[in-house]
Amino acid sequence: MSEIPLIGITGRRKKGSDVNGVLAVQGELDIDLFFTNYGRQVSLAGGIPILIPRDANSEIVSKLDGIVLSGGADVDPKIHSPEEDPSLSNFEPGRDIHEFEILAGAIENDVPVLGICRGLQVINVHAGGTLFQDIPDHANINKPCDDRHHKVSFGEDSILSRIYGSEIEVNSLHHQAINKIGKGIKVVGWSSGGEATEDVIEAIEIENSRIVAVQWHPELLPGADPIFSWLINQANK
Repeated sequence: MSEIPLIGITGRRKKGSDVNGVLAVQGELDIDLFFTNYGRQVSLAGGIPILIPRDANSEIVSKLDGIVLSGGADVDPKIHSPEEDPSLSNFEPGRDIHEFEILAGAIENDVPVLGICRGLQVINVHAGGTLFQDIPDHANINKPCDDRHHKVSFGEDSILSRIYGSEIEVNSLHHQAINKIGKGIKVVGWSSGGEATEDVIEAIEIENSRIVAVQWHPELLPGADPIFSWLINQANK
């Protein structure tokens, strides 16, 4: 383990043409990136943020002290719910398989993982679970990213209740959520109050592991979020 924990963060793959300021001749080149807020929260908690590039395989996990499975595009419904309407999802080719491989490496090497939004869904689908295709009242995308859209209540004796207490107010940028729970997944948080549908699964843990995930975006809320401190504390063990 590093003196200062190295925290790998998964990200998105874009074409050069998707990014302003890139030369036209570089338009077909691939770019791997993540939103700065993830790295900023890792740094505030005392870690060193590292981008996990799409071409890295699970061997990179052995060099890391912790992992953030970040938010982004939907998980391809062909993987978890092939009977669902694929037009309701906007997925990123190649990302699911890559993140499944990274997650499997983390489980094998007992590397702590924090899943955020899509990351929660990846963890559940990897464990054999499924997703609801569309719950639009949770996609609070027309307001600032730190708008507190609804509350989340936590079960007793959970990692998340020890981090946040019994209840917090959160933002919400997702339109999909857990339907069938995957093997070994423990549900520890549910939406409540506010404008969104209640009892939507908002937080999970994997039993007998150091893996937790939340459906909201703590990296976008003001100040240093304690869930990143949890990840750094686990990475230091």
